[in-house]
Amino acid sequence: AWRNPVVATMVVIETPGGLILGRRSIEPGYGLWCLPGGFVNEEEAPAEAAARECLEEIRAKVTIDSLLAVYHIVRGDGRGMVGIAYVASLAQGEAPSVGHEMLEIGLFAPDKLPELAFPSHRRAIADWVASRAVHPTA
Repeated sequence: AWRNPVVATMVVIETPGGLILGRRSIEPGYGLWCLPGGFVNEEEAPAEAAARECLEEIRAKVTIDSLLAVYHIVRGDGRGMVGIAYVASLAQGEAPSVGHEMLEIGLFAPDKLPELAFPSHRRAIADWVASRAVHPTA
């Protein structure tokens, strides 16, 4: 009888070349860019789901460095979601490549983002940029 929100992750991965984004090969948002991430399975901790989604979507292992923020998201169908954003780095020796839900992978400066599939991803990136302005060495 309860309509509980689904839980999803998004991961801000900074590299020397920019933030890693993927261009989606699935709906919603086919052809638009997004942060790696996705739904949390019932048996997973959210940080584990974030790392798994990165492995699936950008074929790279990541180290979850910190929690960025938690968001309430209203989906297009009106249902609620809880979005958990993490900051991560590529694991030693890892290089991203196209996973099964992406058309391509790109590196983008935070001030030169392409059109993003989800407003929550733009918000997470803005919050990440703001956190770097407060803690530039973090």
